[in-house]
Amino acid sequence: MTQNESLPTRVLIPFFGIEKPIVGVEIGVLGGSGSVGMLHRMPNLKLYCIDPWKHFTGRGYEAEHEQENHDLNYEDTKNKLKVYGKRAIILRMTSDEAMDYVKEKVDFVHIDGDHRYEQVKQDIRNWKTKLKPVSILSGHDWQNDDIKKAVKEEIKEEIRTEEDFVWYLIFK
Repeated sequence: MTQNESLPTRVLIPFFGIEKPIVGVEIGVLGGSGSVGMLHRMPNLKLYCIDPWKHFTGRGYEAEHEQENHDLNYEDTKNKLKVYGKRAIILRMTSDEAMDYVKEKVDFVHIDGDHRYEQVKQDIRNWKTKLKPVSILSGHDWQNDDIKKAVKEEIKEEIRTEEDFVWYLIFK
C-alpha cells in the first residue's frame, strides 16, 4: 500500500467517514497522485493542494529538480485534478504563503513539502492554527531524521505511524 492509498484508507476515512463534507490541506503535491488518491476515495473532500513547483537550491528532495521538471509536475497535477472541479484548489506557492489564502478552518493537514527541519517545524506551528478542534495533522517521510526530530519537538501528544512512512496525530 502506498502513501496515496494509506493516508485516506487507513487514517482519514476511518476517522471522518466518507459521508461528511471535510476540508483538507496537502502541503507538497509534486505530480498530484496523493491529491487524486484522497479526492477519489473521499467524495465529500475539498482539498487545498499547496506546492510552489519551484526550484530551490539547498532544500533537498524534489526542490532540487530543475525548474522544467517542476513545471511539468504542475501541469500534470492540473490535468489530473481538473476532473474534481472546485473540490481541488491548487495553490502554486509555499506553505507559508498559502496561510493567507486558506481562510477557513480545516479537518486535516498533510505535510509532505519542504523536508528541512526548520520548515517542518514551521509548517506544524503554522497549520496547527488552521485545524478544527477535532482534526488530524499528518505527514510523510517518517524515516527522515530531520522530520522525525521536528515533529517530536513540536508535538507532545502520541504520534502514530502507518505504512509508507506516514505519521499522524488525531485531535479530539
